[in-house]
Amino acid sequence: MAAPTAESDGSKSGLETRAVFLGSPTRVIATAIAIFLASQFAVLFLGYVVGGLTHRSLDKLNNQDWFLTLSILISELFVIALVVKTVRGRRLSLGAIGLGRRPVVSDIWKGILTWGAFMAVFVVIGSLLNSLSPSLNQEKQDIGFNQINTGLDQAFAFVALVIFPPLGEEVLFRGYLFSGLRKVWRFWPALLVTSLLFGAPHLLEADHGLLWSGAIETFVLSVFLCFLRQRTGALYAGILVHMLNNLLAFGIHFHISLIK
Repeated sequence: MAAPTAESDGSKSGLETRAVFLGSPTRVIATAIAIFLASQFAVLFLGYVVGGLTHRSLDKLNNQDWFLTLSILISELFVIALVVKTVRGRRLSLGAIGLGRRPVVSDIWKGILTWGAFMAVFVVIGSLLNSLSPSLNQEKQDIGFNQINTGLDQAFAFVALVIFPPLGEEVLFRGYLFSGLRKVWRFWPALLVTSLLFGAPHLLEADHGLLWSGAIETFVLSVFLCFLRQRTGALYAGILVHMLNNLLAFGIHFHISLIK
């Protein structure tokens, strides 16, 4: 791929955009981490409130599909609200985080092509990892929704896993974090830090131990998403890629595994 060029928010030239930034790299990284942690505390608080009202423990609530869906919705909305508040607090438009225009047709085909390229690359990486450490492919991800019995259960799981996370995660990581770092850093350092921070939380999603396969997959995914953010100047194509990736994982987890 050719070296990406500096992007703007659509309202200023590249030089002017460089002067209007979201803060120092340290501030941007710290704020992104704080927003992520705040969303997790919001979900925990929700659990205690709902548990008190329904007289159920948090463990029992986490086995309820409707509660898991509500928790993920609250988490992603909390992330989006805090990012928007942070951007507005610096008197910037949402174009600074890739939401300065409406989606266009090119976002769709660019997203589909990028997803295809990501899948091809990840198949190669997966084969290499399997040859080096077969145990990585045997790691199981704990995504909840362990009691899918009805169509409604599947609908809850689909919305919670395929639709909600790409919205909040793209706004936070490729929208706020990558955009903020890109204003003061070159493309590759901004991409690497964003992708490392995006992959790190997925290490903790295993049933037991660390989920290295999930962290590696999300790191590679983030690389492609950062390229899309840079090239398109918006988040929409990246959101589509993210949703397609989650849709494939959803189908494998809830359908192929059930057939076996």
